[in-house]
Amino acid sequence: MSDGYQVNTDELEAVVKRLRALQQNIGQTADATKYNTVIHRNDFGGSFVEAEALYAAHGSMQTFLSETISKLNDLINDFGDKTKMVTDNYRTIEDDQKSVMNSQQGAV
Repeated sequence: MSDGYQVNTDELEAVVKRLRALQQNIGQTADATKYNTVIHRNDFGGSFVEAEALYAAHGSMQTFLSETISKLNDLINDFGDKTKMVTDNYRTIEDDQKSVMNSQQGAV
């Protein structure tokens, strides 16, 4: 390009693919966190102060993990979408410049 910079659009696409793969793994973790960690009050051995504290802590951690995973998913979606848009824009610019160069070479 005449401005002296290059953008590796293939690498941008590779980043998006890696993010989407990470997102799938996070989805599995989210499902496990939500559905495979069900604990009942009685599982802690009775109704004493420590058992109630453990039960409450488990619920809090489950909520925290669910919210964190949701925010991470949103971040990956936002970054992935923006990266794809940038990649598409750079490819369009490159294609336009190639067309201009080819038409100018044909006119000479």
